[in-house]
Amino acid sequence: MDAVLSKSGSDIGPMKRAQIIQRVLVDGWTPAQAATVFELPERRIVRWVKDYRQRGMASLRDPGSAEPRVWGWGGALASAISRYYGGFRRGFGLVEPAPCIPLRYTEEKPNHGRADLA
Repeated sequence: MDAVLSKSGSDIGPMKRAQIIQRVLVDGWTPAQAATVFELPERRIVRWVKDYRQRGMASLRDPGSAEPRVWGWGGALASAISRYYGGFRRGFGLVEPAPCIPLRYTEEKPNHGRADLA
């Protein structure tokens, strides 16, 4: 229980954050009431509830709610580099295109008394 009452949000695990959010959303507590009971800043609880409404259960995974911008830019940069690298390889003929697959034709099926729609 001491970890719950600490002032650091990173000490509170996902289960306890979920419980606090449940108190606000399901049980009808105000963020001020939850802040008083759990001895946390009201602003933090409001942020957790807002983040939960936007991202759902994924917001409980990490205490910082969203990943840092550095990681976001790094992921975007790595994705762009791999796309351009693949494009250059295809552009210079370094990658073989996928082979075409011949389609098999089957015999015509009997009409079974159905009228043509043509």
